[in-house]
Amino acid sequence: MLKDKNDRIINYLRISLTEACNFSCFYCNSTKKIIKPYSPQRIYLNSDEVFLITKAFSEFGISHIRLSGGEPLLRKDLCMLVKQISRLSPVKDLSLTTNGFHLDKYAQSLKSSGMQRVNISLDSIVPSKFKEITGGGDLQKVLKGIDAAIEAGLTPLKINMVVMKDINDDELIPMVKFCIKKKAILRLIECMPIGNSALDVSKNHIPSNEIRNKVAKYFSLEKTTMHGPGPAWYEYIKGDGLVIGFISAVSQHFCKNCNRIRLTATGKLHLCLGHEKQVDLAAIVRRPDVSIQELKRAIQAAVLKKPDIHCFDKHGATANRRIMSAIGG
Repeated sequence: MLKDKNDRIINYLRISLTEACNFSCFYCNSTKKIIKPYSPQRIYLNSDEVFLITKAFSEFGISHIRLSGGEPLLRKDLCMLVKQISRLSPVKDLSLTTNGFHLDKYAQSLKSSGMQRVNISLDSIVPSKFKEITGGGDLQKVLKGIDAAIEAGLTPLKINMVVMKDINDDELIPMVKFCIKKKAILRLIECMPIGNSALDVSKNHIPSNEIRNKVAKYFSLEKTTMHGPGPAWYEYIKGDGLVIGFISAVSQHFCKNCNRIRLTATGKLHLCLGHEKQVDLAAIVRRPDVSIQELKRAIQAAVLKKPDIHCFDKHGATANRRIMSAIGG
């Protein structure tokens, strides 16, 4: 079992496979340019290194693993990695976060390789607004990806919507109706001030309670005992059965119960989204004849440095200036 200095059990590992992304959502990257790798690709962890680190974590009993990016479907060895990781016995929940653009092409291969489910980022179902938010993204391609994921059985499918004041908060009810139709779980996420877009994002912040109240004006919500491996708290809509998750990292932070840690594409263990602190596992895993026990000792020592609480707020204050794609969403 892996614990930090506050006795929090760490059982959820998020692995970023690339920093590159074919979208450029403004809350991730304020330059409004398609995100190319933040670091040279030659220093990314290769598939053997990713697997060795993941195996070391699995020996601590890590049960939930999410692959992310950037956009993980840009990684050519993704399905091979999925197949390897899915065979690690402690791992009972293997999922992927994607923007969905390439998912129509890869959904069935992912499922066949051992992927269990996917989370798809979808901040608007209005084509023009979607294009604006994502820096030129094609909504129809993403909708095809959603349908392909459902057809392949990558379920329960989760739709992640970052709710932004005066940008897409008018789409809350249409998004709920869309997810009812698709039988998907909707997760409504507060803007988080991270990286070079922190100050801009803070202007569009809406607290989760306010988001919930907007939904409750149209639908009858009821508490549920459902909970996932992540930080969302859930309610469901009476009659329709849609489950809605609320992620309130800023207004009601969940640091006390945080069970997650992130591995970046370049092999850094990122200990908290609200801090810059990282520990270089790549340097260790690349040593000649490194043992898995040596790697596990480095992981345990790193986890003991996990911060007590994040350092960002709705006013844009943050201790982390890295863009989200360089950390792993």
